[in-house]
Amino acid sequence: MHADRRYPTAVLFAAAFLAAGLYGRSSSLLLLSVPLLVYAASHLLSHALLRRPLLDATRSLSSGRIVEGDALDVTLSVTNRGQAVACAAVLDEVPGGATVVDGDASFCGPLGSGGAITIEYRLLAGRGLHEQGGVRVWVWARFGLSLEEYRFDCPTFVSVLPLIEKLPRMAIRPRKTHAFVGPVRARAAGPGVELFGSRAYAPGDDVRRLNWRAFARHGRLFVNEYEQERMTDVIVILDVRASVHVREGGESTFEPCCRAAASLAAHFVREGNRVGFLMYGRFLDWIQPAGGRFHLEKILASLAKARPARSDAFQDLAQLPIQMLPSGSQIVIVSPLSRTEDARVAAKLRARGYSVLVIYADSLGLERESLPDDPARALALRIRRLEMQIDFQVMESLGVHVVPWNVRQSLGSAIRAARLDQAERRIH
Repeated sequence: MHADRRYPTAVLFAAAFLAAGLYGRSSSLLLLSVPLLVYAASHLLSHALLRRPLLDATRSLSSGRIVEGDALDVTLSVTNRGQAVACAAVLDEVPGGATVVDGDASFCGPLGSGGAITIEYRLLAGRGLHEQGGVRVWVWARFGLSLEEYRFDCPTFVSVLPLIEKLPRMAIRPRKTHAFVGPVRARAAGPGVELFGSRAYAPGDDVRRLNWRAFARHGRLFVNEYEQERMTDVIVILDVRASVHVREGGESTFEPCCRAAASLAAHFVREGNRVGFLMYGRFLDWIQPAGGRFHLEKILASLAKARPARSDAFQDLAQLPIQMLPSGSQIVIVSPLSRTEDARVAAKLRARGYSVLVIYADSLGLERESLPDDPARALALRIRRLEMQIDFQVMESLGVHVVPWNVRQSLGSAIRAARLDQAERRIH
């Protein structure tokens, strides 16, 4: 509880004017103290008539975890177990990065003894972990100037997860798979649905797999063999270095990259693979490869806390801890790749036996808006575009597959444009 401090201030100034007037025998200074004395007396009387309530505040949320773009319902209740008050004002704290889209986070009105004030409103918050803190209540006397302020700590937390986009199927071909059944072709004959080859019939083979066309041509029995489908490790790497991301106005490449990483992780987990996650920038935020819905929630919770970071130790992508990544796994890098050295790191991963897919977040559309409209800008953008094409060609020649992605468009459309959803195209 915080009392109003205007009363002692008025008394102090009134006493100063009285002392100065008496010392200097000045009627003007004595008269200046009269309004202050009247104000102080009114304030003292109002404070004596002020009723002291016993207040309590509680806040509840409709959910502690929502997806980006969903609204959050907040209910705040302030109860009075003491004396009735003529006027009470309630103000709930709205967390930063959130806006009230329906209702009001404040109230002003009478509060009777045993009564309660209930405030309901709806928040819309961006991706992140949001904390809603205290509640402030002001109580006024019925007739007078006195008021008292009450503050309550009602910490509530909500995690806003990045929006997940449903992606088309991507035919990945990592060099190493696990023994468990999954969606990835294992380059070995066994149970599956895709034809792997044919061989001569041996006693005990399933007659349902006989290749009658080969029998008609060669006069001998052949059986079809199918390619095994196994589970693999997919490592999604999100580049959170602030130096590579572009921000122009209210748009940036960082938020789309977070949504892309979430969509990729969800896609590969639902496909039946083991997915690991690494945020590279300020420090190594590493989640070991695993599968299942609980593991996906763990990745999404980590993405909700992602922020652009600056670190001298991780200025370049060359510091990527390759020894932490499972050998022969599928690496998916989500980054603007604004540095020429970053393309070499992707090629280095490929040379070490990893299958590499780069989701290139194209930032030229945002950069174009920040530059003046003149021939120099057009030349600079053309040079940058040519440099990107050279980097892409180098990476493609070394076996790294690149998906150019305009961050203002959906990731699924970029994947379809790159023909990753077609069976005849493989990510090597």
